[in-house]
Amino acid sequence: MKNLDVIFEGLKSTWFPTKEDKAWKQWVDFRNREENDLIGLLTADVKEGFKRRALFLLLVPSSDFNSIYWKNEVGKFYKGPEFLHSLSPSLLGYVAELVSEFCRTLSPMHCERPKNIVSGGGDIRIFMQVPDKFHDALSFYNNCILELLPLLSIEQGEKIFSLFRLMDISSYSGMEDESGYNPFSWLLSAKDIDEKWKKMADVEMRKIVQNELSGKVKSREEWENALSCYASVVQSQIFSGPNYSVAMFAEQMEFIVDNCKSRMQPINDWHVAKIFNILAADNYKDLRYKIAKFVVFERQGKHSEFSVYNEETLQAATQMITEFGDNDSELADKLTQLITINEEKQTDNAAKLLKKQQAEEKLLSQMK
Repeated sequence: MKNLDVIFEGLKSTWFPTKEDKAWKQWVDFRNREENDLIGLLTADVKEGFKRRALFLLLVPSSDFNSIYWKNEVGKFYKGPEFLHSLSPSLLGYVAELVSEFCRTLSPMHCERPKNIVSGGGDIRIFMQVPDKFHDALSFYNNCILELLPLLSIEQGEKIFSLFRLMDISSYSGMEDESGYNPFSWLLSAKDIDEKWKKMADVEMRKIVQNELSGKVKSREEWENALSCYASVVQSQIFSGPNYSVAMFAEQMEFIVDNCKSRMQPINDWHVAKIFNILAADNYKDLRYKIAKFVVFERQGKHSEFSVYNEETLQAATQMITEFGDNDSELADKLTQLITINEEKQTDNAAKLLKKQQAEEKLLSQMK
């Protein structure tokens, strides 16, 4: 905390000249200023010093550390960081400096596991997860880094990218969602971020996976297993097509196959056809074959065997037979067997449905 106070005082003396204090106070006092007023000031025809004050208030983690005159709350981060796109290069550099200082200072003080609070009594009990006090600020700064990367110079980007968190700032688990490597997924999905940053993040992500597999480190939570999360994040890129090179996607898929052997982090059956479509070039034929062998034979665990049950999995099975069946009879026979099993199930389901319909019609005829 004391370090943060020192940093803010240094910023104040550097960026906020006292000669602008009077005009700033008059502007704040003119009416009940809110966050939208600060954002509006960023595109107004005013001196850059006043814009720096506005940015400081938009970024400061809490009122405890605010050294700028202001009447309303700060550190709530209700809005996203889109306002950064309206800034000049010098102001972008200033924001990068602020974000860097806040991240370095707050991260060591942040507790990544939320407090579990139980309220209520009797038959009604409510369980809540309450994140640490700096969770919102650090999450916002992480999002700011993503917004800043396409806007900063390479040198500025390298400084701030080192602070980007691939994993969610705090762990959580609910009925609909759970924590993991969502920021890594957002980075890969971003259309305007250079592949340079995505490759750097991917290298770091693979190190995390390998460190967990070797036993050097443990995942923060059981559901945050790095290999499982990595496989899920990479496969999520197939729906709109990866926003990076096919070569990088191929390296990711090969890494997944090489490290998922004998483990329960499979490539999803319904993703295989789309993956093959992305890796359709001749130079990826060996990789396609490697993936085919993996999904059909090498996955282990309950319900992990490849199966044919819908249009996507039938397309994948047919494609694998067509491309590799002539040279791998074992693969072709297994896939043909799975297609036959699916056809028999379809026939059996159709017969059962017909039988139910006939029984329904018989009941209705008795009611005439």
